[in-house]
Amino acid sequence: MKKIIKTISLLAVVFLLSGLAAPVPALAAKAKDRQETSIGYVNRQKIFAAYPGIQDIMNRIQTMRNEAQKDYDEHTKDLPPADKQAYGDKLSRQQEQQEDELMKPVSDKIAAAIQAIAVEKGLTVVGDAAIVVYGDRDITADVIAKVKR
Repeated sequence: MKKIIKTISLLAVVFLLSGLAAPVPALAAKAKDRQETSIGYVNRQKIFAAYPGIQDIMNRIQTMRNEAQKDYDEHTKDLPPADKQAYGDKLSRQQEQQEDELMKPVSDKIAAAIQAIAVEKGLTVVGDAAIVVYGDRDITADVIAKVKR
């Protein structure tokens, strides 16, 4: 009987110690997570609008769209609906690829500027102003200045 009581007591001590020790790593992990997560935000629309040469790029895109519409109208007027759809899909894919080629350098430069300003300001997260409900680290002006350099 004494042996059973000793065993139960020993198990109780082990459970007690493991129960007390278990929260320590969890608390340490929480403390580590709380290390200065700095959040900033940017207004991407404003940055794109301020990008040097963006109006020329947008004009080229609009011209390409108009040409694609003209091409579609000319080539599909006598085609059955299924062929019209196929031709329209083909033109849309081509149009999307051309637009991506024109906008990729802009997007890349803006993304690099956002990253550089975030690092400079010590921000760990940067979101878009369209989704920010509350915040005080608007870096839009800094990013605009950087992409204009």
